[in-house]
Amino acid sequence: MSDPTSMSSAANVYKRLVPQPVRSAAATTVPVGVRRKVKRRLARTLSRREARLHRRALRRVRRAGLGGSERRTQAPDGRVGHVHGGLTPDLARRLDHDLVTQALDAAEIPWFAVPALDDRRICLAVDLKDKGAVRRVLRALLEDHTGYVVCVSPAHNDTRELPGSHVRAWKHYGRAKVIRLTWLRTDPTENLWVGEDQGIEIEFWSTNTDLATERLVGPRPNRVQRAVPSDAPGVEIGLDRLSGYCDIDGDLEPTVTLENFDVLRLEEITFPVDAVLLWQHATPWGEELLRAALRSLHQYAPWVDVVHVVAEASPPDWLVADDRLTVVRARPGSEWHLSQLPDLAEHFLLLRPGALLGRPVRPFDYFTPNGATRPRRGPWNAQESFAPWTRTAYSAAGRVVAHGYAHGPQPHRVETLTRLAATGVAPLPLDDAQWLPAVPGTHPLDGVVHHFAHTAGLADPSGEATVALHAALPGIADHLQRLLVRRDSQHIQLFGLGTDEARARGGTKAVTSFLHRYFPVPSIFEGGQDPDGHDEADNQP
Repeated sequence: MSDPTSMSSAANVYKRLVPQPVRSAAATTVPVGVRRKVKRRLARTLSRREARLHRRALRRVRRAGLGGSERRTQAPDGRVGHVHGGLTPDLARRLDHDLVTQALDAAEIPWFAVPALDDRRICLAVDLKDKGAVRRVLRALLEDHTGYVVCVSPAHNDTRELPGSHVRAWKHYGRAKVIRLTWLRTDPTENLWVGEDQGIEIEFWSTNTDLATERLVGPRPNRVQRAVPSDAPGVEIGLDRLSGYCDIDGDLEPTVTLENFDVLRLEEITFPVDAVLLWQHATPWGEELLRAALRSLHQYAPWVDVVHVVAEASPPDWLVADDRLTVVRARPGSEWHLSQLPDLAEHFLLLRPGALLGRPVRPFDYFTPNGATRPRRGPWNAQESFAPWTRTAYSAAGRVVAHGYAHGPQPHRVETLTRLAATGVAPLPLDDAQWLPAVPGTHPLDGVVHHFAHTAGLADPSGEATVALHAALPGIADHLQRLLVRRDSQHIQLFGLGTDEARARGGTKAVTSFLHRYFPVPSIFEGGQDPDGHDEADNQP
């Protein structure tokens, strides 16, 4: 018989067609065998009808010519994955969006995008009356492009390992108010996997006629409003307006939402954000750090406007300047004078050698909508309280320092650096962290600038801490493997790649190998090919 939890199952159809009094009378007057025979015949009829409708939906999906992948592979958990060259989380999100929306368009099902509470995922709304048609076209889509479906509300995750083309994967669909479609995607090296925490969510909106104006009501809260007029006009909107993790490039294909949702939200950042990378080590492992930093921005911060490389050493040949990348030669200690960098945006991220992004981030993770920075707090101990930067910070701000700041990517403002320079405070000497024997404390520039900004109302210290590792750490390979498997650290800071101890223990080799596996996809900022081997980078000073 057909699936008893399906919307079109024999049991549900029987209940809809036969009133309750008649069913009660039939239960006592009609023989059991006759009732069973009628139900079996009805189930066979519905099964044939459902199969016919599924084939029709599958033909529509295939005629639409929806985009595919280079090939299929097996994910580490045994599920089916899709291989894409140049994969990024943002590209995967757009591929998912285009697959679902084009399939709905092929089936002539109206839809609109909704700014969901969790902006890692794109959310689409459809009318509850189209629920049966949605199931057919999405099941056909998941048969042609293997993916997975789970019920979000009410929550049922037991179908996550069943391909969405299987009928059993839809067993909770009849009661579902929100479902999620996911596709597992990877790069050709199969080191980077994307999709498990993304996907497309489908909400089923109902029509409410209790008021004079007919409204559409969503099944759960979102970031704007839960009820909208049913005749609200549709407008085009960029995906970056729905998800803070998306690229802000206006040339990319927009999506469609209702006019009521096209409003600025509290967490939305409207000003441009640049990134500044310091290049200090003209060594093979130094190039690997620079390459990894560029790839981390490309992968996990596609909203960055322009990347500025401040080169205190001769830049590598593969670093080619264009409209998204500038290279500026500078003297050592230039980071104290970044406010003088040509064409630098007011707000920017500063990445020193070894600073990396470990997972997708948003502008809101670093800046408030009114422009204040959100620097990462760090540990506070006796050594920090007596560090030279704390005295300098007190001299500049007139207030005692109460905490340190973490390593890794840090947000800065040109205004803060300009106002700090106007105080006449002399810049502190900066040690090269890649030659230090241990993980240092708060970076002097971060400590002084962030403390000064905090006291001036230009910063609100917060956010996640950074995983800081020294290349000479015993068992460094195990720590790096843990980072690679989990991929749950927002910020990573690597130290000591140039020390004799790190090279002797194999830490430099382990770090460079880790960088190639953690960031396997070349970035748009690289003008050359990824090097084939690592051996020469492992033992160079």
